[in-house]
Amino acid sequence: MQRGLSGIVPAIEKARLYRGKGGEIMRSAVSRFIACISMAAISLNEKTKRSLVETLNENLKHPNSQIQCAAVDALKHFIPTYLVSAGEKIANDVISKYVTLLDDPNVAARRGGALALGILPYEFLLLKWMPVMSKLCSSCTIEDKADDPDAEARVNSVRGLILVCETLTSNVDQSSDIGESVYAYIKVEVMPALFRALDDYAVDNRGDVGSWVREAAMDALERCTFILCKRDAVAVRAAPAAEDESEPSDMDANAISTTCQLFDSAIAQGLVAGIAKQAVEKIDKIREIAVRTLQRILYNQEQFVPSIPYRKLLEEIIPNNSDLEWAVPTVSYPRLVKILQASCYSKPVLSGLVISTGGLQESLRKASTSALVGYLQDSSINIDDKGKSREYLLSHDILWVLQRYQKCDRVITPTLKTIETLLSKQVFLNKEGHGDFYSELVNLLGPELKGSKDFTKLCAGLSILGYISSQLDGTGTKAFSQLLVFLGHRYPKVTFDIFLA
Repeated sequence: MQRGLSGIVPAIEKARLYRGKGGEIMRSAVSRFIACISMAAISLNEKTKRSLVETLNENLKHPNSQIQCAAVDALKHFIPTYLVSAGEKIANDVISKYVTLLDDPNVAARRGGALALGILPYEFLLLKWMPVMSKLCSSCTIEDKADDPDAEARVNSVRGLILVCETLTSNVDQSSDIGESVYAYIKVEVMPALFRALDDYAVDNRGDVGSWVREAAMDALERCTFILCKRDAVAVRAAPAAEDESEPSDMDANAISTTCQLFDSAIAQGLVAGIAKQAVEKIDKIREIAVRTLQRILYNQEQFVPSIPYRKLLEEIIPNNSDLEWAVPTVSYPRLVKILQASCYSKPVLSGLVISTGGLQESLRKASTSALVGYLQDSSINIDDKGKSREYLLSHDILWVLQRYQKCDRVITPTLKTIETLLSKQVFLNKEGHGDFYSELVNLLGPELKGSKDFTKLCAGLSILGYISSQLDGTGTKAFSQLLVFLGHRYPKVTFDIFLA
């Protein structure tokens, strides 16, 4: 019976049943059958093993995602059953093959290779864990090649990377040299790669495909956070036990805690800032996922996440309440805009908020703008930052956004529209202390508007210059001079807008 079962897949391939209308169905069925053979540990000869591996590798490169997932599931059972005991040479060959797939010109091969690396067993990963993680880290971020940036390959690389991290950390001895190296690599290389993936805003004819990568990155960052925090907790408990029965002082205990800590305040700040930025952007689904992720980080019962700056403020803004509908703009923005109070989060959060306040969707723009203006006018919100007003701090954050995203119209255009809206509501006008803001704003607007063909960007920028030119100082004169330059613009509508300004 076992010989008969082992010959089914070769017989299917010999009959060329992968061709034709039902070929894709057959490929999925074959992958599922190989998975069942592996779980049942059916006896196979070496030739059949090689044949089945080749079949799964071919299915792994298929453009149909369901066939890829079926092949990955089959490999997850096949490799531990038949290949782990085959020796290091086979293991190295398998790893090298899947790492090579990440550079394949075929996008489907890159997608499948990333998923396959994620399901490799610990015995395989232990041999080449660093090259595998390094390649997945580089594959997480958007390619420099503009001709074919494949979002699905990056999504699969993020998912494969976190699976590799979990496989290694759940099996490796934390006190060993390899264990220390793995955890250090996760902190130094994996977390920054996931932060870069969280800044993926690629767009194609399907829309904001980068949101798929950002969604996967938020999930991976959460899981990496718990990996590092769990290791820190174990290290802190183990450190006093290693002492010679002498009771360490409070100072010694704090030193041990700081030395053993992998998840420090810098990582915690970057984590919360990055996810909070997603929580105020324009896609409802991403906003809800981001807030739910922050809730799990703040209120996790099994593993406490330390070192989060402004934790009390975050818990007030994001309560441990599952009934709040965070995808609804009128519910989420009045709460989340208060994160601007925290100086370490305000700049990244504002860079995400302007996408909503200056966006095209009217209902979202109204809800987010109303929340921002309400925040600026709310006298109950106190900011302990050397007595600076909320408007002053917001103006500095706006300048940071304009400097950080120079010539990036995805951010600059909605930022300019946000500034225009705030000026129209008299937020920065007729108040002292904004002279430096106006001066720097005029300096930044010049290079942004020069040579631009984006009509929306031009109109918003010229409107801002119009508001600033009403100031009776040197900045107003400089803004007026820039307006005069645009009187000869190629677009008549721009010239007309200057007269209106």
